[in-house]
Amino acid sequence: MWHWHERERIPGWQAAAANGDTEAMLHLARAAKHSHSPDAEAEAERWLRSAADLGDLEAVHKLGVLLWRRGEHEDGEALVQSAALKGHQDAIAMMGQFCERRGDLEGADAWFCKVSADDDSS
Repeated sequence: MWHWHERERIPGWQAAAANGDTEAMLHLARAAKHSHSPDAEAEAERWLRSAADLGDLEAVHKLGVLLWRRGEHEDGEALVQSAALKGHQDAIAMMGQFCERRGDLEGADAWFCKVSADDDSS
C-alpha cells in the first residue's frame, strides 16, 4: 500500500535505482502509479521494465499485469508466464486466472494446483 508520506523517500529510491537497485525501481513504479500525473502509467512502466530487465521477477509479473490490463494480453501474459515458470507465486496464481478467463479450466487447475503444491512445500 502506498502512503503519501513516502514521497519523501523518492530521491533516495532514485539514487538507488540509478545504481541498479530493483527494489528501489519497484518503489518508484508504485510511486509513479499513485502520482496521478498524466504520464503516471508510462513512468511506472519504465521503472518496471528497468527492474524486469535486471531479472526481478516481481517486476516481470507486475509489468505483465500492467500490459494485460492495458489490453496487450499476449505480451502481458507472456511476461506473467515467464515469472510463473521461475516460481513467482503471484504470477502462478495469475496464470490460473488467465486460463480460467479463457475457459481453460484444466489449465487453470494445473496452475492453481502448482500454487497449492508450492505453498505446501514451504
